[in-house]
Amino acid sequence: MSKNVLLDDGRTVVRKAERAHQRGDYKLAMELYLVAIAKFKNAVEITDDFSEISVIRSLISYYQNRTSLLESKLGHIEAKKPQLIESSRNNITELLKGTGVDEKVFEAVLKIAIEISIEGREGRSIGTAFILGDSANVLSKSRQLILNPFQGYKREEKLITDPDIRDNIKEFAQLDGVFVITGDGVVEAAGRYITIDTAMVKIQKGLGTRHSSVAAITQRTESLGIVISQSGGVIRIFRNGLIAATLRP
Repeated sequence: MSKNVLLDDGRTVVRKAERAHQRGDYKLAMELYLVAIAKFKNAVEITDDFSEISVIRSLISYYQNRTSLLESKLGHIEAKKPQLIESSRNNITELLKGTGVDEKVFEAVLKIAIEISIEGREGRSIGTAFILGDSANVLSKSRQLILNPFQGYKREEKLITDPDIRDNIKEFAQLDGVFVITGDGVVEAAGRYITIDTAMVKIQKGLGTRHSSVAAITQRTESLGIVISQSGGVIRIFRNGLIAATLRP
């Protein structure tokens, strides 16, 4: 295989890696960067142009650094996941009972919540909330703060279990309001304001209106709430108006 073909192949793989990186699929991005690095190294071995060798080695070094950063970030995210699983895996079935929420949907939302907690967005911490299950009731007890960015899309284009939607969710997480997601994973709305009274909710002091609103909606519907605190990134899971589990970053 010629040097130019290897370089072109490497650049093509890099573009795929960058797309995976942007949508938050760090594992795939890391694997693709490694494939591109191998192609660049092969190109170095068959060229005798010293100026070109220097450029290619710079590319190799750059993408090796990217791979190392992704490996570190991926390890950090994976290290967070077992904390909740260890404390509540035996209770997940009970937690989801009556909500109609599929376990894969719950795990997909939890993974996104962990990533938001760790990464924030554009270098700053953000807080947001997801309401899963009993979506018709949740929608009837809430209203849009903004135009719904998910309105008008086909069902298959807004499934929370689709990795391609992850970056959109993180972007819309910067908006005020909550996400409303059906039990089978369809994102019905973002930027939703919960309109029910929170007076009957009893949660620990120091938690803000986002937590009390999510507690209230889970008290009045058969839904499940996942809230990420802007301060500290603590993730709390609500059921029946109470905190059912906590995950600390």
